[in-house]
Amino acid sequence: MGASASFDQSSLSVEPGGQAEVRLRVRNTGAVVDSFTFEPVGVPAGWVTITPAEVRLFPETEEYVTVTVTPPRSSETPLGELTFALRVISAEDADGSVAEELRLMIAEFGQQGGELHPKTSTGRTKGDHELAVDNHGNTKISPEFAGIDVDNLLTFEIKPPTVTVEPGTAAIAVVTVKPRKRFWRGKPKTLPFQVSVTDGENEPYLLDGNFVQQPMVPKWLWKALLALLLLLLLFWLLWQTLLKPTVESAARDSVEEIVAEEVEAIDERLDAAGIPEVGEAPPADGGGGGGGEATTTTTTTTAAPATTTTIPVVVTPTTVAAVDTGSTTSSTTSTVPAPIETFGPVDFRLELTDPEGGDARSISQPVPAGTRLEVTDIVFQNPTGALGALIVQRNGQKLFEVQMANFRDLDYHFVAPYVFEGGENVEVLMLCLEAGQLEPKLAADGECRAAVSFAGFNITVAP
Repeated sequence: MGASASFDQSSLSVEPGGQAEVRLRVRNTGAVVDSFTFEPVGVPAGWVTITPAEVRLFPETEEYVTVTVTPPRSSETPLGELTFALRVISAEDADGSVAEELRLMIAEFGQQGGELHPKTSTGRTKGDHELAVDNHGNTKISPEFAGIDVDNLLTFEIKPPTVTVEPGTAAIAVVTVKPRKRFWRGKPKTLPFQVSVTDGENEPYLLDGNFVQQPMVPKWLWKALLALLLLLLLFWLLWQTLLKPTVESAARDSVEEIVAEEVEAIDERLDAAGIPEVGEAPPADGGGGGGGEATTTTTTTTAAPATTTTIPVVVTPTTVAAVDTGSTTSSTTSTVPAPIETFGPVDFRLELTDPEGGDARSISQPVPAGTRLEVTDIVFQNPTGALGALIVQRNGQKLFEVQMANFRDLDYHFVAPYVFEGGENVEVLMLCLEAGQLEPKLAADGECRAAVSFAGFNITVAP
């Protein structure tokens, strides 16, 4: 019992997407009436169609069926020779089923597609596109790319210029387009172009794209500049109304605190040196509360007589104590000013020098009897940048006190002058805390030197 089968040809050529037919002879070799069905093996069932799908045969009889093979036009359809079998299945005797083989010769076909993404790019100097090529055929392809611009307004750069694409896969290339000319203002310009995809074995095709060229100066730039200007104006208003007063107040408080500390230190040094406060008499022993006994030397210099009424310039006798607590001897070294000999506009300069530093120094300018000195301008000079204090007094009454750390030159001008009557002294007191140095070097290292210049009018007072 069973069946036998044979094709009327051993091979069959077919193109993907097409079809081919072959006949199969089926014979019932059994002793009873039998029905036969068919099953393809080695290819998808959808490829093969058998007509009729079932045959019924008496013993020792045969019949032909038509086998139609239709491979799909797809990259999954292999190229070349493919062997498959067709099983003839007996309904009465399953063990008597047979299979007959047939060689399929599948032809080559090419099918590809491409796409630009994005189709339209935007930029000022260039635009980038991705070129995707899909291979839907059953053989590999190697397409080449080229840019086409009929108006010659663009240049192209394609990387890579050619690719190899296996069946059922895709490849990507980058297409960069650049305008040949730039423009600064105006409306955007749309520049169309094409990319050709050429394969030697397939027809070339074109992909359309667009590049929208923007002006070099964008429209929003002017709005941004205006917004920035308004922001700067707002910041300036905030600074003037809120931030600046707060910063100045904080800085003023900090400076006042520092100055208060410096003034306190100077007052302590003045007390230690035995310099009395306004209205106080100097201590009899000249001591400043130091631990050791200090020896003080006072030098008085008298100016030479003149033909007019003159009062000698005298370094005011002041008891000066050494700063340290050890036993030292200090001497006053001062530049003696010229006497006041003229009437009307007058000026003079009082200079003090402390060779060692750390002591209190003073110098005075007497006002001639029968005259009145009206001081309208005072200039403080600290050329060496020393640290300490300068004090202007009238017969021991403090008029001005300035910190030497705050200036090199400091001038004051008065609408209402300071008045010194005849017989009174214009006194300058210096307390040096730390010596400075002038560049170019005019003072010795470790030397304190400062001066005060006065200007005003000297008038005669009626007796």
